[in-house]
Amino acid sequence: MTDLSAADAKVHILYIVGNVPSISYHMLMDKCLSSLYMDFFTFSKAYSELIAGNLMDVTHGENGMGEAIGGTEQLKLSDGGIAVLEDIVPSINLEVRSHLDAACKELNAKISELERYKASSEPSGDGKIMVRLTSENLSINLVCTAADEAASICSNWRENGQLLSGSVTETLTGKPEDL
Repeated sequence: MTDLSAADAKVHILYIVGNVPSISYHMLMDKCLSSLYMDFFTFSKAYSELIAGNLMDVTHGENGMGEAIGGTEQLKLSDGGIAVLEDIVPSINLEVRSHLDAACKELNAKISELERYKASSEPSGDGKIMVRLTSENLSINLVCTAADEAASICSNWRENGQLLSGSVTETLTGKPEDL
């Protein structure tokens, strides 16, 4: 592939956002710049025009995944974006569509992994930071307070959640957890 036109970039962005629920701006940008042969300026222009044209919506909130600082936004297609994508998909070259499907599969796997071990933090009101660590697959919900190390605690939980949650469960129950 070569550098994409703005129109092609819009199609690629719509396709990814339509096929990857809960994708953030940062994940979308990283994927577009790294494997879809789009430069930053083409991506930015296409992204901005899709938002301004009401083809995509951005929602903000705490998702606990923290794959990027400020990465709590989630993108989704608007009804207009869904209609445009449905009209365009049949005309996408099969090689390009295969490449986009592979990108979507990789992004969905990454989001799935990030959702397994969530971590968030917020001020506790007493000069410390309340840290919330959760693991849906092991039904763990830990809340603790920390000082300066809150960001490190959240990062370590996201990266080592399976090992850490297994250790916590084993320590509390006295028997190994089947992962």
